[in-house]
Amino acid sequence: MEELKKKAAYEAVKTVKDGMIVGLGTGSTAKYAILKLGEMVKEGLDIIGIATSLESERIARQAGIKIADINDYDSIDITIDGADQVDDNLNLIKGGGGALLREKIVASCSKREIIVVDESKIARSFSYPLPVEVVKFGWKRTAEKLAKLNFKPHIRHGFVTDNGNYILDCEYDKLENVKEIEAEINNLPGVVENGLFIGLASEIIIGKREGIEIMRKENK
Repeated sequence: MEELKKKAAYEAVKTVKDGMIVGLGTGSTAKYAILKLGEMVKEGLDIIGIATSLESERIARQAGIKIADINDYDSIDITIDGADQVDDNLNLIKGGGGALLREKIVASCSKREIIVVDESKIARSFSYPLPVEVVKFGWKRTAEKLAKLNFKPHIRHGFVTDNGNYILDCEYDKLENVKEIEAEINNLPGVVENGLFIGLASEIIIGKREGIEIMRKENK
């Protein structure tokens, strides 16, 4: 699968041009994109990166990419990120790496959000446990509220996000009406953000054994 991830990431970076503000995703597939962008920077590409996690910032700086604060820019030209699962409508579940809050902030500020995945991440309907970032204070009470929405939340043991919060990984039997569910979860006291990314992806680049497949919004 690593070769398929790399294939998708390398396809995505072809869209990056001089002078762009580039959102740098988090996770194993996004890492390939960051490292490739670092090679392109060494060859003369002039970009500024906005990292979605401390780990991605570290990788990018080591690769020679200039990093800036998202607060200094009104918008991001393009973001390249991964996903844990992608459905037929280009909706995503993200947060397996624990960076969902920063990833969603960056995605929401991006003119173009490119998601790079291998073919195993494509699903007709979601099944991946939904990560929900919650504040530490009263997290068990927040978990109880999530259970009332028919989730089975489990604390991600030994993990604290870059923002100092916990992650509850929420199992479920079926995930329907995802736009409404995203809003309903985020309305619970104690929830900071959840891993449903609805309507944010511009295109999905899928690394497959037989080549590259691209799913785009305009095709829907």
